[in-house]
Amino acid sequence: MDKYNSYKILMARYKKANQQDFYFEMLWILYAMFEDCTSAFLYYIGFVTDDRRKVVGDKNIQKSIREILKLGEKANFDFGTLYGKTLTIKKVVQWAQNGKATDDYQKELKDLLNKKAIKDPEFLKCLDGIDYWRDKRNGLTHALFSIHSYESAKELKPLTEQGYQLARALDKAVNALRNRDKKSSIREFIGGK
Repeated sequence: MDKYNSYKILMARYKKANQQDFYFEMLWILYAMFEDCTSAFLYYIGFVTDDRRKVVGDKNIQKSIREILKLGEKANFDFGTLYGKTLTIKKVVQWAQNGKATDDYQKELKDLLNKKAIKDPEFLKCLDGIDYWRDKRNGLTHALFSIHSYESAKELKPLTEQGYQLARALDKAVNALRNRDKKSSIREFIGGK
């Protein structure tokens, strides 16, 4: 309920910022939405713990995740940055579309993703769009006090519009994961951890 109320308040701020052409405010809200939605995606597929920052503790699930992501035994998981989360989700989606499930967790995950979250064949394009959007937003933020910042300002409105569409597509995928039948939830499958 707290999360719902936070989203409601932030979306009201977003709409108000849009009415008043406060594009930087809109960019920050969209960025926060991307951070939250990518974390939620990883949570609902059983990759991260409740705090959404650390990989789940179950060693067998970790091994499955490493196999899906093609990570070596010593490689670190990157769930702390938006780039790391979108890259992880891209790898998972590509695996779900073309890879082979080698254990029960992977079979459950592949089923979940293909039947719920990534039914839209354009979902990978959405993730690529988020990466492009993030890089563009970062560039505009760093160019704020440059000599040509007035030229960059022309890019703000289309960037917020694009970001909003991408956020909606990502949120739709997360909601599909969240609304899964409780009896076959991947969180239940991994012991609710």
